[in-house]
Amino acid sequence: MRRYLDIHGDEHERPADAEVRWRIGGYGVIVRDGRLLMVETVLPSRWRWDLPGGGIRLEPEETILEGITREVHEETGYRFRPDASTLVLVDDTCFRPPSGQYWRMLTFAVRGDVDAAPDPHWWQPGEEIARVAWIDPATLRPDDILRAHRRLLGKLGLIERDDR
Repeated sequence: MRRYLDIHGDEHERPADAEVRWRIGGYGVIVRDGRLLMVETVLPSRWRWDLPGGGIRLEPEETILEGITREVHEETGYRFRPDASTLVLVDDTCFRPPSGQYWRMLTFAVRGDVDAAPDPHWWQPGEEIARVAWIDPATLRPDDILRAHRRLLGKLGLIERDDR
């Protein structure tokens, strides 16, 4: 693949000699009383809310479920219990961030549950997360969340389906 999308959805053709970096990401889908556990990101972007999750560590090696469990706790303070039978590949994306690098990203998601309350010893990572909240999916507008997350939530029937 040589066509890479930037943060605005515009296509870029990767030069043949440009390095491609790999990223494996994973996100938890947690629903309680009809609301989604989401994080508001600090990073400037076109979306406001993310599913909790992030990069799976390749060194030291962790499984996708271990990485998602760790990321959900790091970002929200909740202890996550994934349902392994729901693990899905959400997206295989070629991405070009503002830095100009080229990334091939595999994104996974898994449904699960969390404890009733966050870990009392958790501290909120202010450099990444502005806040953690339970969001009614019906209130999410298309530009409020990342396109891959929007497609996933549509496939799960949590929001109106968007196959763009």
